[in-house]
Amino acid sequence: MFPVLIILISILLLSIYIIPSSKTLKLQSFWKWMMEKYPYMIYLMLILLGIASPSLTSKTNSITVWDNLYLRFYGVSPEGGFSLSLFLFYIITYMGYIYLFQVYISDYLSGRFYYMVIRYGSLQNWYFRFIGQVGLGSILFLFGLIILTILMGGVTGQSLQPEISILTGIPYEQVLYHFLVNGWLQMLNYLLIIFISSWVFKAASYNLTMIGILVVAILPMVNKGGWLPTGLNSMGYLSGQWADILRITSVFVVYLLLESGIILYLFKKKLMSFY
Repeated sequence: MFPVLIILISILLLSIYIIPSSKTLKLQSFWKWMMEKYPYMIYLMLILLGIASPSLTSKTNSITVWDNLYLRFYGVSPEGGFSLSLFLFYIITYMGYIYLFQVYISDYLSGRFYYMVIRYGSLQNWYFRFIGQVGLGSILFLFGLIILTILMGGVTGQSLQPEISILTGIPYEQVLYHFLVNGWLQMLNYLLIIFISSWVFKAASYNLTMIGILVVAILPMVNKGGWLPTGLNSMGYLSGQWADILRITSVFVVYLLLESGIILYLFKKKLMSFY
């Protein structure tokens, strides 16, 4: 575990200190493009490193690629126990995506947002269009994670047989449903919460604080009973009972309706003319 953590920390330090300082150099157009895209590239590298790292599943003999999917995205368990490396990988994967969205939406709301709203005729029309794009991007991201996991598992000789061999009582279908459906709803909750924070608080420091709060709320000792919409897409929440999985789905849906109501209320309080 420690070599992987050292590599992860080294890459993070590289992204924070060394690469930004190189922006002062005179670079050609390619390198300028690299400097603009380096956060996304580093984020992708971290995900690839986490999925490929054998240390995340070193204590369990995974046989199928679906075992790998379950173990890599285990996250936390409602019983309170979790692995530091798995928890860190969950944070990098999902909160990294949310952080990049926060950077994007903060820039968007202070730039071409007003042009786009005028183009669509109302804040509501723009919002439904925007949330559709965000939702599509999130589900494509999850499918990308599955494909990467399958490819990495195939390279190491794992079977494509549709079953979870490391656990009894957890069907393969539940793992897929939880990862895709609950994972998608989880990401939408994260994104809408950050959207609300970015709309209300213009300073980036407040939005980073909100991400920090979401990270802390993932911990089982904080999210007792699983009533907060954060970390619930962790594979550790799978119990083999469909009732438990569908309860998580219902929690996500309720919060999404609440968050959408808050956003529409904020839009109503925003005075904009469309003539």
